[in-house]
Amino acid sequence: MTRAQFMNELRERLDRLPSDEREEALSYYEEYCDEAGVDHEQDVIRELGSPASVASRIYADRAVKAARASPHNPGKGLSAIWFILLAIFAAPLALPAIAGLIGVVIAILATIFGIGIAAIALLVGGLVTFISGFVGLFSMPATALVMFGAAFILWGIGKIIFAIMGAVLSLMSQFISWLFDRSAGGYHG
Repeated sequence: MTRAQFMNELRERLDRLPSDEREEALSYYEEYCDEAGVDHEQDVIRELGSPASVASRIYADRAVKAARASPHNPGKGLSAIWFILLAIFAAPLALPAIAGLIGVVIAILATIFGIGIAAIALLVGGLVTFISGFVGLFSMPATALVMFGAAFILWGIGKIIFAIMGAVLSLMSQFISWLFDRSAGGYHG
């Protein structure tokens, strides 16, 4: 392998380095080969090894320098231990509380679902009562009028329940979004 081939391959293998560090490393190896002279170029290239191994050494040296430059925080390991201990001791209290909250949420959702089904039943019952009143309008007019009244009452109650449910669901969605915003961003009072 010639010096030019060695340097070109080394340049390609150092492509992940910042350009100034790459040029500094390449100039170091250029000077190293220049000092050896043209007669000993092949000996120097053999001594250095393959461009891949040279690049690996450069990357390893860079990683070691970065590790030495970053300060080690011994308190960080202790805070992780305290966090784990807190989680272990808080679990017997937190897990039932979380299960209770989940149960309350499920109960509220089931209640809303049940009220919604009741509202639909009232609307359907009102429609059926109206149709049966319309069918009996000519044979029993007084009964038909009572059925029309009952149908309108059922429709009215069903629509009122739907309106209340819409307001409750809107308030719940606003509360839930507020709760998530508060938990994500912290409480700012």
